[in-house]
Amino acid sequence: MNRLKAATGLATMFVCGAAAAQSAGERIAVPLTDPTRPATVHVPIVQGSITIRGVDRKDLLIQARAGDDDSGDSRRKSDSSGLKRIQQPASLSVEEENNQVRVSAGMPSDTYDLNIEVPLKTNLEISTVNGGEITVEGVDGDLEVGNVNGGITLTRVGGSVVAHTTNGDVKVSLARVTPQKPMAFTTLNGDVDITFPVATRANLKLRSERGEILTDFDLKMTADGSAPKIEDTRQSGGRYRIEVNKVLSATINGGGPDFELRSFTGNIYLRSTGK
Repeated sequence: MNRLKAATGLATMFVCGAAAAQSAGERIAVPLTDPTRPATVHVPIVQGSITIRGVDRKDLLIQARAGDDDSGDSRRKSDSSGLKRIQQPASLSVEEENNQVRVSAGMPSDTYDLNIEVPLKTNLEISTVNGGEITVEGVDGDLEVGNVNGGITLTRVGGSVVAHTTNGDVKVSLARVTPQKPMAFTTLNGDVDITFPVATRANLKLRSERGEILTDFDLKMTADGSAPKIEDTRQSGGRYRIEVNKVLSATINGGGPDFELRSFTGNIYLRSTGK
């Protein structure tokens, strides 16, 4: 068992960084139990941004900086004119066990800007809620990405993706798609802009309540999911109801696993590469 607990080291890093006025922070390497196997990296934070890059390395490199947080302003009761604010250290914990790496905040209210380098073959489960974007570049694996008040941008990733945000755009370009794995790209307020390799095979579910759907793929439309649904319970004292589903169902390259692309207020862009 290889277990790394780096809370104290990161706290010290932020103490040093405060005097340098938000310096880049210390770079901390996290060894893996078995570098020959893909790691799974879990990063659930509440405040801040997450940037992850896949590089040719056998460990993780974490750079964490305490982000700006003015939540304490309302708690100040004395006159602070003429005084300068000193950035307080934020605690962060990093644990590795059997290629499972978890990066977690000491306090949910702490704000972070996390920059993490991971091996090219890495699985990700990452999320944030407020105050930041999520950016992933060059990582190949099973990617689960969630945001609430911010966008998601995944560039040159491979494998399978489930990406959802509430307020923000979802923009993903896949260099490789894992066969037979479903994927989903959804937002409430924002655009969904997805690029697949031209040979990708999939069954598509596309829906935008208030936006447009645009693509350069040759889609074959199917009736599944888009035909009106009829419910007739009049014989048992009920009612006759017709429901028209706005989901657009189609296949690309003969069909395959289910891919969902959905937005409420924004457009859906479905693009291809390699033509």
